[in-house]
Amino acid sequence: MKNIPELNFKNDIVSHDNGFELVMLKGIKPDREMPADHDPFQPHRVNFYAILIITDGSVEHIVDFNSYSLTKGDCLIIAKGQVQTFDKNSKYIGSLFLFTEEFMQKYISQSTIAHINLLYNYFLGQNSFKSSFYNERFMGMLTDKLNKPSLHSQPNFIGAALSIYLLELAELRIQADLSVSKLKSFEVFSEFQRLLISKHDSTHDAKVFAGMLAISYKHLNEICKQVVNKTTKQIIDDFVILEAKRLLVASSLSSKEISYILGFDEPTNFNKYFKKHTYLSPADFRNNLA
Repeated sequence: MKNIPELNFKNDIVSHDNGFELVMLKGIKPDREMPADHDPFQPHRVNFYAILIITDGSVEHIVDFNSYSLTKGDCLIIAKGQVQTFDKNSKYIGSLFLFTEEFMQKYISQSTIAHINLLYNYFLGQNSFKSSFYNERFMGMLTDKLNKPSLHSQPNFIGAALSIYLLELAELRIQADLSVSKLKSFEVFSEFQRLLISKHDSTHDAKVFAGMLAISYKHLNEICKQVVNKTTKQIIDDFVILEAKRLLVASSLSSKEISYILGFDEPTNFNKYFKKHTYLSPADFRNNLA
């Protein structure tokens, strides 16, 4: 798959041109064959959606600079655009299922996508689940269909299995975290997110985003507090800083170049802003992770 890094530590890859890939992770060690396009044990940005499933052992997996302790029966949802790092010291057995946005749009219904958006929404926090039953059922359906490469409707079957699995996880998420009142506000919140992701290079002003949504700043603030218990300004700042961190560790761009990409008029303003929120200069943050 051209736009998905091949994380082939042991050559146990089932890969398809339809926009999905299954990578078997068995006793990962840093001396195994490494991908040609990146070092999985260093921070790298993913341009696909992923599900990490642990079937034995334990691992510390880092996503967007936060470490998640995963053990047998756990799964971790990783969204497009996030930065992840594999742990070279952990010994575990698992699998990594990758799929592109194109695959999702083609083989998963729009109504299902609306529901599972909760899972891949990192503004709500990272999603990890203790879900042995759902994991085993999903992997069973996957391996059954992947072992039949001549199956004409294989991607449709994969899309159906993935839909069922993600809907089950979404229900777990709703039961654990989201009240009905939050769900009612989620549509507006999601639109705010989409605007923030696409427009953060032109404005960091909460009132401007409220205007884009045709609602008052006060109303947008209430929605943000209701859904994630943060003000609109805090969400904007958190995203800009996260995007800055991603660019600092997953690209060779200079701090000056990053400042302009993120919509700052002057690099000095970006440096002050970054240091205010992280207590480190951009250069120090990059060097600390080198």
